[in-house]
Amino acid sequence: MWKKLSGVGVVGVLLAAAVPGGAAVATGPKWDKCTPEGIELCTTLKVPLDWSKPSGPTTNVFVVKVPARDQSKKRGAIVFNPGGPGGAGGSIYAAGMADQVMGPLRDKYDLVSFDPRGTGASSQLDCGPVLRPGVPVFPKNKAEYDRMVASSRATGQACLKKHGNLMRNLDTRTAARDIDAIRAALGERKLSFFGMSYGSFMGTVYAQLFPQRVDRMLLDGIVDHSQGSQRFMLEEAKEMESEFNAFIKWCATDKACELHGQNVGKLWDDTVRKADKTPLPGGSIPVTGDVMRMALPALLPKIVDFGADWTNLAGALAKAAKGDGSGFYSSYIGYAETAYAAVSCMDLPGELKGYADARARITLARAVAPRVGAAVEGWIMAAACSGWPIPPSNPWAATPIKNTPTILIATATHDPSTPIAGARGLHRQIRNSHLLVAEAHGHTAYFNSQCAREAVTAYFLDGKLPARRACY
Repeated sequence: MWKKLSGVGVVGVLLAAAVPGGAAVATGPKWDKCTPEGIELCTTLKVPLDWSKPSGPTTNVFVVKVPARDQSKKRGAIVFNPGGPGGAGGSIYAAGMADQVMGPLRDKYDLVSFDPRGTGASSQLDCGPVLRPGVPVFPKNKAEYDRMVASSRATGQACLKKHGNLMRNLDTRTAARDIDAIRAALGERKLSFFGMSYGSFMGTVYAQLFPQRVDRMLLDGIVDHSQGSQRFMLEEAKEMESEFNAFIKWCATDKACELHGQNVGKLWDDTVRKADKTPLPGGSIPVTGDVMRMALPALLPKIVDFGADWTNLAGALAKAAKGDGSGFYSSYIGYAETAYAAVSCMDLPGELKGYADARARITLARAVAPRVGAAVEGWIMAAACSGWPIPPSNPWAATPIKNTPTILIATATHDPSTPIAGARGLHRQIRNSHLLVAEAHGHTAYFNSQCAREAVTAYFLDGKLPARRACY
């Protein structure tokens, strides 16, 4: 899993941070204990590398199952994806975290997750960052834009030479077919699914391709594939700016903020301006104002259940104001790694038409979000895909879905990574869907609202849908 990415992948990143190395991997379709002392069962499925050629070469998908406590009364299996693109949920479960993620559901369900192809213990794409250190992320002229595009193209071409058809078969439709192979391996006629952040799009695509296979499905922290690259970026920028303002208010009222009693907005502006002129030490690259901005998608989104709050942002800013940029360097998300970029460029391409288009988008972002600007994941996807050598296989488009059981869509009112607009948009595209809105700050409803957790649990256990305003 990509350790530096937040935003769409922030759920997976925070969970990944708690995963120890060395989880055992089975070598075949037989389920074996991941570790001698654990209850988790691991296997590696061999699936077609290219699903249009089912008898052709294969690739590996690592899968982990935590059996339901009462097998005689279980409803089936829930497949979990934590986000990304590239969230290695199988490795998270192999490390013993399934109960922490969704323990109340294990009485009636086998809890299942997997490392999507290209990540974790599955067949890996290991070509390093797409935008190399020193490559401009926010190009200020055509020469810088050309360097950004060249970095994207060079990494993509080198990775294509190294991994070939694996790289051409990492899109979300392919991942959805892998999920159906997991369903078959589990012996389940239908499958329940729990998708967070980018995982919400994975679940959406699965439901579109296999509506007859869906049992119960939660999509939380919504990626709306109908938005297009520019709107996707601008919606995120607006909500990220709003969340930064909420952070400033929190510092003014809560002594838990290390900057309590200071003018935090001014301190941020002054520190970023100074870093733009004279970069701060604190990492292997100088910490410029852009590096500070590009740490916000990692530092701003709360995930309360896993201890992610605003104290880290306050601490990083306090250190930076004293000349130490390490808190922002360690959270910088400017170097998209290859598995993340490879999936994004297939499904969520940036659609940049040249430097003038890039400059116009950055200007628009600054207009709607003066402090944050384009320092959001939607822009990183556009930058990483700017010179990608493989055309998108599933470019931006609506994902209309019908003929499924009721799908539960969840969102927090103040989600800076996947704003509420995406949830409302997807709700309109899924004919049989129910929208749960939780009054909360943070990325996803489930991990930031006790009310939402209870509503989701009731949905999976009893099929009960929450009231329209259940979590306000």
